[in-house]
Amino acid sequence: MTPRPRTPQLRDKRFARVRRVTQTILVGSGVASGLFIGYAASTAKPLKVIPPPVTTPTTTIATATTTPPSSDDSGASTPTPAASTPPVTAPITSTTTCYSTPSGTRVCY
Repeated sequence: MTPRPRTPQLRDKRFARVRRVTQTILVGSGVASGLFIGYAASTAKPLKVIPPPVTTPTTTIATATTTPPSSDDSGASTPTPAASTPPVTAPITSTTTCYSTPSGTRVCY
């Protein structure tokens, strides 16, 4: 038994059917992608800026003073110890910006 020979009309019908299936798949996947992107965009949370914790770090700056040497009656000069002063505290101010990503990661810079 030999298969029936295909006529050009049968071949064209088969190509038209394959083309229609291919086109349906392409259009369907495009519509599905568009719907998913719209859904994902509507359910996404806006980016929130998390304020940094308020801290006031301080730096201690010590200053020393000296006094000129004093002389006694014998004419020899003897140095006197420097007067001790309490350290001066100066606040350091800096700006830190923090934000969180949709996955929950916190980034500060």
